Amino acid sequence: WYSTQTVAFTLLAVAKFMGDRDDEPFSYRYAINGEGAKNIDPDKPIVQHELTFAGDNKVEITNNSGQTVFARITNTGVPLTSDQVDQENDLRMTLKYLAMNGNPLNVSRLEQGMDFMAEVTVRHPGTRYRYEEMALIQIFPSGWEIRNLRMDLNTAISVGDEPEYQDIRDDRVLTYFDLGSGKSKTFRVVLNAAYLGRYYLPSVHCGAMYDDDISAYKAGQWVEVVAGGE
Repeated sequence: WYSTQTVAFTLLAVAKFMGDRDDEPFSYRYAINGEGAKNIDPDKPIVQHELTFAGDNKVEITNNSGQTVFARITNTGVPLTSDQVDQENDLRMTLKYLAMNGNPLNVSRLEQGMDFMAEVTVRHPGTRYRYEEMALIQIFPSGWEIRNLRMDLNTAISVGDEPEYQDIRDDRVLTYFDLGSGKSKTFRVVLNAAYLGRYYLPSVHCGAMYDDDISAYKAGQWVEVVAGGE
């Protein structure tokens, strides 16, 4: 698993090598469902086309030159809620939601204005070496607000173990840390049920940034914020 710096320097080297070559131009032909075929003779090494699909479609590409042409189709949209399965690979992870008094809390239905905590504990099973450059990714539904306790110097709330670095954004908290063999760490995020409505809570993911064989997931779920007394 290559680091960001390794990939960057490799791409720079490849770019310089390819930039010195004076290759012949390339051309190609493409059609969608066999209709509206277009011949393309670009003057740049990368060309992008916006395609409109409706249902099942077939894209046909014909290389009309002696050059190698690489084709890629990228789709954008709203992902399906397919992350509703727990999974662990050489890493143990537990996820709890707690009231501010520490009692367990069911977050599927919360009263508006309520403060609560998300508590994640990750444990090294002790079967491998020390895990370094671990990343815990928690994305929260838009109906919940993250309480950034760095801005509340008078709080007495315990947020668990000290991470190596933590990035607190509008809708997510990214926590980075190392984990010794057989050791565990606990991290807490304080939240507020701010906006009425029904929202999707994405899965929680933790893993080694440079070894994808070390990872754990906790399934996502639908949650609701309701007015008090409902």
